[in-house]
Amino acid sequence: MKNDGLTRIEISGTPYDRGSEYGKKVKSEIEGFVAYLKEEFKDSDQSVDEILDHAHKYVPFIESYSGAIYDELRGIAEGSDRSIEEIVLIALHEERRSFSVLAQNCTTFAVTGGATADGSNLMGQTWDITPELCENADPFLLEIERDEGPNFLSYTYPGMMAGAGVNSEGIGISWNSVPRLGFDYGVPTYVIIENVLRQEKIGDALSVVLQAKRAGCFNFVIGGPEEIYSIEATPSDVDVIYSPKYIGHANHYVAEKFREKQDLGHAGGRSSASSTIRHNRINRLLEEREGSIDIDTLKDFTRDHVNFPQSICRHPEPLDEDEQGFISCATWIIDNTKKEWWIANGPACENEFIKYSIK
Repeated sequence: MKNDGLTRIEISGTPYDRGSEYGKKVKSEIEGFVAYLKEEFKDSDQSVDEILDHAHKYVPFIESYSGAIYDELRGIAEGSDRSIEEIVLIALHEERRSFSVLAQNCTTFAVTGGATADGSNLMGQTWDITPELCENADPFLLEIERDEGPNFLSYTYPGMMAGAGVNSEGIGISWNSVPRLGFDYGVPTYVIIENVLRQEKIGDALSVVLQAKRAGCFNFVIGGPEEIYSIEATPSDVDVIYSPKYIGHANHYVAEKFREKQDLGHAGGRSSASSTIRHNRINRLLEEREGSIDIDTLKDFTRDHVNFPQSICRHPEPLDEDEQGFISCATWIIDNTKKEWWIANGPACENEFIKYSIK
């Protein structure tokens, strides 16, 4: 049990200056996280130099996708005295992790219009990762004040601009992993997430996902003050899911063209069943309370323990010696209409939700 708030760091200025300020403010944390990732990503036949050479291949795709984000990454690197490849390695965290027996985590949801008690637009998720990653990444809130577009508040790891978040126009993003149907050199998932938060309109937020030369696979739940969408994507294909009421998603594809390709069996029976159960469970809860859903309702949903410990509210379980299971490192509800973010710093059943707003 944590029962405490998240550290909040503020940066401003030009893209490069923001990155440099950020790099200086969390220099020691970035150094520690890079060291952790080098060990985590290292294969038996790969040296650290080979890992960084691999990261370098993504740099041109990032620069082509968004010169401003590339400038931020350069600033982070110089401010923290790291190489650009080490900062890109942090952004590649999703692409470098294999879809193993344990790599099924996070439950996302969004609800809008007549499905809510007052017509507001709400979304959120459980942020489920290993206890080891939760400890080593030590996530925090980063508030970015921009001259060239919306400000945004993000939940993130050291050296990364955004893991999820909401901006001053009410554009929010939560997301989860799905089976890796392919990898390619391209734009890392976490870079695309930041670009979503830089947009003023829901259409632009969707466009920067659809138009990206994507490196990996993911499911994004993106909301604005009025609309909600789910985007399932691979490097070569994408499917956009719309609902005028609610969306619930776990760690498998629901679009037919992807469902036919995914093989949940290779990820292990229990983990595969967890995704199916969490997906069905969150959608059942949303359906049963349709028309009366508010912030407190969604908080209750995130405390759900059906199929514990592989439930919506995630808790580790005893596994093999080298396996840890997953824990909800954070749990949150975003009010896109009011631009407010309620976050429990850990499993929702054990931690208080604290409200954060964009200044």
